[in-house]
Amino acid sequence: NVDHKFKLYSKKGQLPFVEVNGQQICDSSNIIKELSQKFEKDIDAGLNNEQKTISHAMISMVENHLTFVIMAWRAKNPGEMVNGYKINFQQSLGSKIPNAILNFLFKVNYGHRASKKVKAQGIGVHKPEEIVEMGKEDLKALSELLADKPFFFGDEPTLLDVVVFASTAQIYFISDDAKYALKEFMVEQCANLVGHVSRIKERCYSDWDEICNNLELNPHLPKPE
Repeated sequence: NVDHKFKLYSKKGQLPFVEVNGQQICDSSNIIKELSQKFEKDIDAGLNNEQKTISHAMISMVENHLTFVIMAWRAKNPGEMVNGYKINFQQSLGSKIPNAILNFLFKVNYGHRASKKVKAQGIGVHKPEEIVEMGKEDLKALSELLADKPFFFGDEPTLLDVVVFASTAQIYFISDDAKYALKEFMVEQCANLVGHVSRIKERCYSDWDEICNNLELNPHLPKPE
């Protein structure tokens, strides 16, 4: 894991990306697919054909719909996004420019760029309250599929669990000060998704608090004395 202060992108202009033996692999889905094949670690190996079909459909919903629902809220509320995630741009970018100026520049630039993306995708042409309802339907579908199971297809996580976590973590682990409607819905109507996102956090991110408090992307690397 390399902390490059958001200054290094893949040849396709994307983040995240990985480099294996000098070859870049970008886009999360492609990364997982390529690494699974290379190291023979298929986390969906135990699924039957029907489960793989359901997983594919749900992943498409999350990546091509719910992700843009989240982005649409951020585009309209960049200030609440910064405060809700407690982003410190001076620290994360390694800049000496005052945070007040960096926050202002982010709000202007991000809001414009994100709005263009969600409009190009199609969701951005709808009213904010309509977009929220779309997000609620996505969360409800995921909640019904999860039911009372620890993970979507049983006792062990699969690719669908990984993809869903990437989005629901962004919804759930945001400060209540942001007054995010999707978080309120998730807490009140999709308690099993709250359990799911918390379960994966505890299982995979023992250094979560350190990362969030220090904005440290490399907690596993030895620190100089």
